[in-house]
Amino acid sequence: MSGGSYGRGKAPERACLKPEFWPDADRALWQAATTPGDVLDDCVAARADHSAASNRKAESGYGRWLTFLGGACPETLALAPAERITVARARDYVRALQDLGNASQTILARLQELGEVARVMNPAGNWAFLNRLAARVRASHKPARSKSHLQLSDNLLGLGLDLIVQATSTNDLDAARLHRDGLIIALLTLVPIPRKNLAELQIGSSVINFSGRWRIILDKSQTKTRQHHETDWPEALVEPLEAYLACHRPLLTGRNGRWASDTGDALWISSDGSPLTQIALYDVIRKRTKAAFGTAINPHLFRDAAATTLAIADPGHVRIAAPLLGHRSFATTERHYRQAHAMEAHRSFIDVIFPEPEDKP
Repeated sequence: MSGGSYGRGKAPERACLKPEFWPDADRALWQAATTPGDVLDDCVAARADHSAASNRKAESGYGRWLTFLGGACPETLALAPAERITVARARDYVRALQDLGNASQTILARLQELGEVARVMNPAGNWAFLNRLAARVRASHKPARSKSHLQLSDNLLGLGLDLIVQATSTNDLDAARLHRDGLIIALLTLVPIPRKNLAELQIGSSVINFSGRWRIILDKSQTKTRQHHETDWPEALVEPLEAYLACHRPLLTGRNGRWASDTGDALWISSDGSPLTQIALYDVIRKRTKAAFGTAINPHLFRDAAATTLAIADPGHVRIAAPLLGHRSFATTERHYRQAHAMEAHRSFIDVIFPEPEDKP
């Protein structure tokens, strides 16, 4: 559960209404759009080929729109779904989001989500005004927080490796935590995958040992772009991984704390003896980076750090940041390039962090 002023139940005006609480017409249209149908049917569901995560994001954003309508103009909930989405109301929606202190990127995401569901509610509708409104928000964008404190990847990697070293000089539980946290930070630095994928790594299915060579494999259902992702486990972290699996992970899985639960094959284990959740992993990374740098670095900023490090250290190859980070590409026409060179991109990034020593005369 999130804390602060906007924790669960503390700010109902920010809530994203769940589909079960949507008006009947909205819920029926959305369910029809997301339910798989016959691929030979011309009326196959419009959102059936989208990932579950993508659909959840869209329905969350639309739920936020309905929350706004319920507070600002509840009488509109009696209208047909598409009739409610007008230029004037969309503008009022943006103003309401701004008044609540939402960052420009958040507002842009909400407009995108509204547009995605609007096309479900009325595929023939002209929703271009949402794009124009988004363009105006983008033009006036002011970063919610400065990234001037962003650490480069070599600093983040150094922190991870330092924690692993510290684990060799302390007691068992503290050593397990230090080693685990160091390995998480070092791995995220060298393999900057999304937090969800990092938290859900499983031994034997997504972290696999092929004849002594460790690999990370994410199938299409696990990635945001719905494309297979496969890369080497960084060679510099193989020994720390194997030490974690042989010594520290068994200690953590044997814990019986308040939140203990079946750990299964989860790679990351909490000190309570349960799989480390996304939120817990987020907190671990922020805590360790704040202690080291004075400012907390969240997992997503590791991806910014990777792109920034490449731009500074090897500007001629900066375009490999797209496949490295699992983005579709810099442009749609480069889609196949990204797929073909994703592995090369990752190895190039590793070379930036671990350059080969120059030959001495």
